[in-house]
Amino acid sequence: MKDKEKIKPTKKRVLLYYLVLAACILVIAAITIAVVFAVRGGETNLLGESNADITDPSDEQTGGEKDPEGSGGSADTSSKYEFIVPIREVNLTKAHVFGYDKTMDWYRLHEGMDFTAKAGTEVLAAVDGTVKSVTSDDVLYGTEVTIEHANGVTTVYRFIDASETLKEGSKVNRGDVIGTVAVAEGVENLDGDHLHFEVFRNGEVVDPDEYLNILSK
Repeated sequence: MKDKEKIKPTKKRVLLYYLVLAACILVIAAITIAVVFAVRGGETNLLGESNADITDPSDEQTGGEKDPEGSGGSADTSSKYEFIVPIREVNLTKAHVFGYDKTMDWYRLHEGMDFTAKAGTEVLAAVDGTVKSVTSDDVLYGTEVTIEHANGVTTVYRFIDASETLKEGSKVNRGDVIGTVAVAEGVENLDGDHLHFEVFRNGEVVDPDEYLNILSK
């Protein structure tokens, strides 16, 4: 009777040993699966999301096709989302820099890019979009055309004579003629006839060269 009682604890120990071993094997298997998914970079991640569904933050900086949430309902583009210089013969005379404004006789940040051209030179839409506004009664800035694009981007064209057919809500494609360079006037009249071009992203002014890549060429 005593010998049988001594055997029972031994069996319990063996059973406990196998339970612990099985638990260790399950933990190792789970860690192995997690490592495999992490190393692959996943066609799907551990939450079951496709990589195609994950937005790359750099899309907003590089002009990606998708319009991220919160971009204010910007227009979608129908062609490849790449900017072109809004004037055919590129003659950049003033970049997005801090410097002296001879017309106003002060130092300030020039918030756009100036392209010198004769009055009457065609001005082009830099990329697909929807016209937000056309104003022609500003004494300081002359006629101004504002166009909304994808990814929270807005472009502004100043010191131009807008096309008569251009109006709020008009759809434009990259390269469409939206007007012509006007005779120099307003706050930059001493710079001569030119197109003043600005770019805004999510309401903040940015260097147009981020999209045009003129200075880096």
